[in-house]
Amino acid sequence: MKDKVCIITGASGGIGSAIAEALFDAGFRLVLMGRDEKKLQKVANGRDCLILPGSLNSDGYINFAVEQTVKTFGGIDILINNAGVAQSKPFEEISPDEYDEIMHINARAPFFLCQKALPHLQKSSCGTIINIASVVAHKGYALQSAYAASKHALLGFSKSLAKEYAEKGVRVHVISPGAVFTDMVKISRPDLTGEGMLMPSDIAETVMYLIKMRNTASVADEIELHRETKEPFM
Repeated sequence: MKDKVCIITGASGGIGSAIAEALFDAGFRLVLMGRDEKKLQKVANGRDCLILPGSLNSDGYINFAVEQTVKTFGGIDILINNAGVAQSKPFEEISPDEYDEIMHINARAPFFLCQKALPHLQKSSCGTIINIASVVAHKGYALQSAYAASKHALLGFSKSLAKEYAEKGVRVHVISPGAVFTDMVKISRPDLTGEGMLMPSDIAETVMYLIKMRNTASVADEIELHRETKEPFM
């Protein structure tokens, strides 16, 4: 996988930066997408990569990111849709603008980024999409109705995409973790203290596992992760 080209959205956040670090160590050529250029520069830490600051609310930014990646590196091998926003709010208080924002970042942006990247992923010998969903893609939690809707949408379109492109050589995976100790979890689950929670490095290691499986005949469609203190199969 050395020198393969990988796009990571939300690369400046806790999970995104951990994924980037793991892929840098493995010799990937990275494209770091995120809103905060300074944070992206910090993640890059002087290493050779493509930094593309911007907002996934913009279709123009999505198109530009794919175009610049292909122009710079000649193609795309892996796309990791990691960017996401969370919300903890009573159902009746969620405004249309808040709903649109969370659906746009968590579901619409990955949808169309996949659409723009797929012509290039199909040309790769290891075309792979990894969408970072959440335990709420399977379960509902109080005060997270909009967030749950967005992650259900992400999981749903990932399933259809995987079936549609399997014979075309592109694998689509989903990672659905429980609460990960990041700044975002403080918003979605303010009741959690951080004790015994998943760490960003756990997600990065799972990403690496899926990428390494690309060299095998086995496929893990989705991997669900939970805290070791949580009862199994719940």
